[in-house]
Amino acid sequence: MGAWGYGIFDNDDVLDIRDLFRQLVREGLPMKEVTKWCVEDYPDPMNDVAVVLALAALQMEQKQLQPEIKRRALQMIEKRKRTLRLGTIRKKGSKRLKPSGRKLLRD
Repeated sequence: MGAWGYGIFDNDDVLDIRDLFRQLVREGLPMKEVTKWCVEDYPDPMNDVAVVLALAALQMEQKQLQPEIKRRALQMIEKRKRTLRLGTIRKKGSKRLKPSGRKLLRD
């Protein structure tokens, strides 16, 4: 797999998914089938951030965002936001945290 940026479609696997997705949509398959075909080659697609965000973006283009894809995408985005906030806390000076908070950030 090649990756060259931070955008949703900035890696080879996701570009392959996008191409297949668009082809299957043009053929008239229902969204559930399109999604199933697009992820069949991935061992754990619902835990792959790139796959889930790409599917969410592609389904949104078609105005057919499936609830499970939406839920997983939002979970992944929220997890990333929490991670970034913890990094900000750590950078701004974890000395302001209580000792138990500093220990949690170290572990």
